[in-house]
Parts: sequence; structure tokens; C-alpha cells
Amino acid sequence: MTPPGAAATSTKQSRPHLFDATHPNYGGYMGIRVPKPLIDEMKKADLMICLGERLSDSISQSYTFPAAPQPQLPLVQVWPDANEIGRVWRVDLPIAADPHAVIRALLARNAPEASEGRKAWVKGLNTIHRGLLAPTWDKMEDGVNFGAVCAAMARHIPDDAAVTSDAGNFSSFLHRYFPFRQSHVFLASNVGAMGSAVPMAVAAALRRPGKRAVAFVGDGGILMTGNEIATARREGVAPVIILSNNAGYGTIGMHHEGRYPGRPYDQATSLVNPDFVAWAKAFGAAAFDVQSEDDIEPALAAAFAVTDRPVVVHVRSSAVQASAWKKRTMPLPV
Repeated sequence: MTPPGAAATSTKQSRPHLFDATHPNYGGYMGIRVPKPLIDEMKKADLMICLGERLSDSISQSYTFPAAPQPQLPLVQVWPDANEIGRVWRVDLPIAADPHAVIRALLARNAPEASEGRKAWVKGLNTIHRGLLAPTWDKMEDGVNFGAVCAAMARHIPDDAAVTSDAGNFSSFLHRYFPFRQSHVFLASNVGAMGSAVPMAVAAALRRPGKRAVAFVGDGGILMTGNEIATARREGVAPVIILSNNAGYGTIGMHHEGRYPGRPYDQATSLVNPDFVAWAKAFGAAAFDVQSEDDIEPALAAAFAVTDRPVVVHVRSSAVQASAWKKRTMPLPV
């Protein structure tokens, strides 16, 4: 157990279950679009230890923290392959070793008492993280703010569940509002590839009999590999699939708005989707519909009561609330 105030711990966005999100030393995730208040406070650190992490453009905030090639603070990197360490960054203390062995060695030593200044910084960073985790969001007119669904999932996903996430803006709500624990198993694409969440949830359900597997996926992703529900039916497993349907490729649209402000893009990113509830039932899955925030709790309670077949919870998500951190600027097409 990390002594309170000794150090702040952040996790990679694709591995949020490695540290309990409610621990007083947790400082939030490192990855795509870390909120400015959080990253600004992280930059006050006087040492960075990258434990079992190769580092990348997303983790380093596009090579700005740590800055490449010369980090703005002392950098320790622990990774099994010595050829990977120092490939982009100048590392002050390279350790080519099994990260687990390093952790065991650190635990065998008595941690020094943290200074009052360090304790205050860790507490401040954790306070920012907890503020972002708080169940508050804007109510949207064009659909359900997906943050409301992800916050509600904390009351339904068991502590030993496998959680899978597809690529897409919807995943930002999961990372912001769901409090991951070390007892969870989290599976996601490392390179933004769409279509992985449903197959991974089916595989997790097969490999972990008796334990829940829960997939988070967007409409674009489920149109690619959602038919793996048929595999789940054949194999007799019951993953719960939370489908965020905003009728478009939201991430592509968001990048377009950032690079080409004011230029229309819906013709290229909009989707004409099927009736996903009817579609899921056609496979023999159970299916529930969320059209408003009032539908969330009844739909989730009913979904997690099903244990003999796959379940799809279809959420008519807001397209205006493009991500957990950003709203769409272009008006919706009429």
C-alpha cells in the first residue's frame, strides 16, 4: 500500500484498472486529452517514474510532458527491453527489468516520510481528479449525455468484472465517470482501432466463467463487429453491451472541427443506423432502450438481471456533447 502523500500515481488511459481510482494517492490517467487542470498540476512534479510504460505520443501529451528529447524533470523508466529505453527521451535512470520485480523490491524497502509540501501536492492533484470524477454533467436536448450512463454503471458493474472499450469519443465518458478498481480487468485497443470491444467482451466471458463482461462501444464500432453477438449466443455466454448511438463517427467529426473550423462534415461522418434494439433481439439477445436519463437506471437494472444470454443496452446519445470534455461547435444538420 502506498503511504498517503508519499507519491502521486497515474495510470495509462488503456490500463485504468492498475490503480484504484478512489485511492487518495491517485492522480488521474495519462493519455489522450488529459483535462488542463489535471495536467497543469501534474507538471509540478519533481520526478517521473515510468513503470512498465514505453511512453508514446498520447501518454506524453504529444511529446510535451515529459518533453522530448529532454524531459523537464528527472525521468526514471522501467521496461524489460533495454533497446526501448531512451529511444526518444533522455532517461536519467534507465532500468531494464521486469516491472513486477521492481515493484516487489520497492515494497521491501521502507518508504521515507513525505514532506508536507509533497503531501499537499498529492492531495491537490487527487482533489482535481475527484472533482472530474464527480457525477455532474450537462443535460442535453439532442439525446442522453453518455456521462450519465457511465456514472450509473458504478452501481451495476461488479468489482471483478472485465470491462472492454472500443475506440471513440464515447470512451472519454467511461474514463471520466467510472471509478476503476484494481480488481477489474480492462481491455481496449492501444492504437484507436474500432471494432474490438464486443469480440473482447465475448472472449472475456468465455475465459472467465461466472464473471461479468461489459463492453462499451459506439454505433460505428458495433456496425463493424457487433455480429459477434452470434458467437456469444452459440457459446452460451452473456456479455452486457452498452451501445452509445450518436448517429455518426464523432471522433472524426471532432478532429475535423479542430482542423477545419466552420467547414461542414456531416455528409462524411453521419451514419444511417438500424433499429439496434430489434437488431439485437434478432440474434436472440436481450435488449433495452435508453432514450432519456430517466430510462438509465431501469434499463441497467434489467440488463444486469439477465444472465442467460447477451444483452444490449442501446443509448440514444447526444451528438452535441461530443466527448466528456468537449461539445460540438457546428450546428446539427436539419
